[in-house]
This record gives sequence, C-alpha cells and structure tokens, in this order.
Amino acid sequence: MENIKQAYRQFLQDNFAGLKLRKPLFYIWNCGLRFDLQDEYISTDNDKYFVEVIRRATSIFETVFEPSEKLFIVFKDYRNRREKIRYANYVFKQIDKLENNEIYYTREKFVYSANDEYNIGLVCLIANRINYKNILTAIGNTDFEKRQPRLDKRGVFTCKEIYFVNIDKRLIFHMYDDRGLDIIASDKEILRPIYEKYNDWILDYDREQIDKQFK
Repeated sequence: MENIKQAYRQFLQDNFAGLKLRKPLFYIWNCGLRFDLQDEYISTDNDKYFVEVIRRATSIFETVFEPSEKLFIVFKDYRNRREKIRYANYVFKQIDKLENNEIYYTREKFVYSANDEYNIGLVCLIANRINYKNILTAIGNTDFEKRQPRLDKRGVFTCKEIYFVNIDKRLIFHMYDDRGLDIIASDKEILRPIYEKYNDWILDYDREQIDKQFK
C-alpha cells in the first residue's frame, strides 16, 4: 500500500506539480476541458435527461480510458467526526475483485478551507476492472435524493468526490455531478483529440477560454 502512495505522489509531482485535487478542477489548472452533460431541452423530471447525462459521461470516459490503461482512483469523503471510508462503500463495490490490501487510506486537510479534513481511499488498477458506468450514474444522481444508485444515501448533498487519474495519458477526469465533468492534462496536446471529438459538448460558458488553448 505504501508503494501506491509513493507512486501517486511521484506522478502528481512529475505531471501536476503543486496541484491539490479539488473542485472545480478546470479552474485550478492551466490546461483543461469542461464538458456539459445536460440536454437543455429535457427536464430533470424526465428519465431521458439522466440517460443523456450518462451517455455523454460514459462516451467521454471510454475515449479517455482504454481498457488496458493503468490509473488511480482517488475517492475523497469529507471527514465527519470519526467516520472512515469503508471497504464496502458503493465505489469500491464497482471494482472487480478488489482486495482491501489494494487500497491505501489516508487523510488530507485544508482542501477547501482551514477547517476541513477529507478521508481518502486510493487504488491503482487497470481500467477494465472498473464498472465505471455505475459510478458515473451514481455521481449523476448526486442532487436527486430519490434516484438510485447514489454515492451517499444519507441525503441530497454529498461531500464525496471521485477522481480518475490516467497514468499512461497523464490526465485527470472528474465528473462533479449531472451538469458536467472536467478533464485536465499535463500538456494541451494530450487533450486535443478529446477536444476535437467532443467539441459540441464543451460548456458554452467556458468555450472561449478552452478554444484559446488549441489555436
């Protein structure tokens, strides 16, 4: 497990020096993409809305992560009193044959404020072991208490965050909720094929800033 921690820290130091994983990822790094997962013409009261959210998210994920590629999953959960990330949580259940000794548990302070503290579960694995569609679906349901699956069954608002870190491509993927997802990379040329393939889904609010990166 200690090897996982060392490999993860070395990867960040080599490719994302000074970066602390937190939302909004797109705005804290100088090379990134932000995608809109919503169809503005479909109401959130309609199941078709969520079908489209997950269709876009999974399509982008499958472009970013080939089945044979190696990645880190960084699962963060706001620390409330003595609570810990449990081995039986929903995210870890979506990883094929995950053993407890494959997970490195740690904590991180001062992520968003001087008073916060997050529990972290870190896993290094091959992409084809992940049922990513289920995880992305749970993220998409974050703000909708009646929808399942969910990352947190305790209420509408969750403090859980999941980052997929592609070691081979040197990029980081983060779907923040049903509205959108961010991808950052160590070099803009890593992102260019994704930018070109999914250009229609780029969030209009940030399109001008994103387009400037690739001119």
